[in-house]
Formats: sequence, C-alpha cells, structure tokens
Amino acid sequence: MIEIKLYDSPHPFAANSYLLSTGGECAIVDPTIPYDPSLAVGKVRYILLTHAHFDHILEVESWAKGSGAEVLISEEEKDALKDPMKNCFKLYNGTDNGYFGEVRGLKPGEILPLGDTEIEFFLCPGHTVGGGTYICDGKAFVGDTIFSGGGFGRFDLPGGNFTILRDSIKKLLNKLSDETICYPGHGESTSIKQYKLDLNINYF
Repeated sequence: MIEIKLYDSPHPFAANSYLLSTGGECAIVDPTIPYDPSLAVGKVRYILLTHAHFDHILEVESWAKGSGAEVLISEEEKDALKDPMKNCFKLYNGTDNGYFGEVRGLKPGEILPLGDTEIEFFLCPGHTVGGGTYICDGKAFVGDTIFSGGGFGRFDLPGGNFTILRDSIKKLLNKLSDETICYPGHGESTSIKQYKLDLNINYF
C-alpha cells in the first residue's frame, strides 16, 4: 500500500507537493519544496510532474541533483519546461526560468513500477497542452485538472483549451471509480464521488 505525505512549500503561490512511498522506493509529485534527504523514504526513483507550469516545478532541479531521480512529464509537455512563456515564469515572475536538465517524456497509459506497486500515467490536456494524472492504489494525483469543490484548472494560459479540458475531465471521471481519492495541485483532496456531486453541470 502506498503512503502519501503532503508538504507545504516555502515559495509563494506554489503547488502542493506529494511524496509517495512504497516498498523501499519513493517518488515526489510536483516538487515545490527543496530537496532534503531526510524526507525520502528509501530510494527516490521518480520526479513526477503533472504539467510544466512554474508553480509546480520550482524545486525540480534541487530534487534531480540531490536525489538523482528521473524527471518525468508527458511527451507533449517536455518543451514547456524550458520555455519561460509556456511554463509561465515570464508571465508571473518576468524571468526566463525553467527546468533545463534531463527529462523523459511519458506516453498515455505508460506504467511506472514503484516499490511494490505501479503508477499509471493518464494524459489530461486542457489546462496545458500535455497535463497528466498519476494513478495508483485507488489514488490519483491530478495536478490542476480538477479541484475539490467541483472546480477545475484555468484554460486561458498558453496551451489551455476549455473544450479539451472538459473532455479530459469527462474521461477521467469515467476511468476512475467513485472511491478514488484525488490529490490536486492546490487545495484539499476530494473523491471522484464527491467531485461528481460538486461539479457545476452548467459547464458539462
């Protein structure tokens, strides 16, 4: 069974960071806290990025250098990591920042072994051109695709598209069981069942 820890970032506007651990290995989802070896539960195998927006990648470099873990993001989103317009560093901070290290692009449905479990990558574009969700053991790390209370990510930033986002949410809701717990990039967790109850049907 996978264990999950949520960490608050010292950076303003930063996304939630989740540490997943199981079977002597761990992975960090959207690292926005500085790397600290005391946080790791066993070997850090992956740095899992739901998408490339600046508020989700603030500490990718420190985790990559500190742990040596593999950086993963959807194939469609790889270029955005190093493009300050697409990752919105330029828009929000006026800087040319990004992540410029090694990264592996994921294909839809790709399976990632971690400890004694597996993580499935599910492509969910719309908030960005290649946003994704990581699914394992009845849990889903959804980035900014959906939020507690029936919310969903904005679609007016580079790569955003409301129609595509709406279709991604529909596919995600059809794929996951009602019992699945969803961990978003911002705010509290929710379940698929609760999200369906909260969803604003005027949009869908």
